[in-house]
Amino acid sequence: MRFEKHYLTEKKFITITNKPIEVDIENLDLHGTVHSDERMTRLDNVGKDITEDEIINDLQNALPKIINDFANGEIPNDVDFLVKNRKTNLNIVGNLSMRKGKDFVRVITVMRKPYFKAKDGTYQYEI
Repeated sequence: MRFEKHYLTEKKFITITNKPIEVDIENLDLHGTVHSDERMTRLDNVGKDITEDEIINDLQNALPKIINDFANGEIPNDVDFLVKNRKTNLNIVGNLSMRKGKDFVRVITVMRKPYFKAKDGTYQYEI
């Protein structure tokens, strides 16, 4: 799996009950699936292949909101979310695993499509 050695590298601020809190996502691992690896180079990705850097950058931009929703009880562990980048048409479906021990984001699938629609019940974040 491609992402086993990659770590998200930024600190971001989220707001919980109107208080800004710094979240250190440097220690949040990023795990890919075989399916997400395969999807990165498929011919039906509109325009071009999907790079690891694109995925990492988009997740770093979306994670403050996702973690904020997790901290406020709006999105539970192991429930899918969709990150949509309107400029590049990159769509990332993933989920959080925030438990005792090492936390990580699982990238389930990626695709470059302008009108991608996730399954019902998927939380959506636009960047």
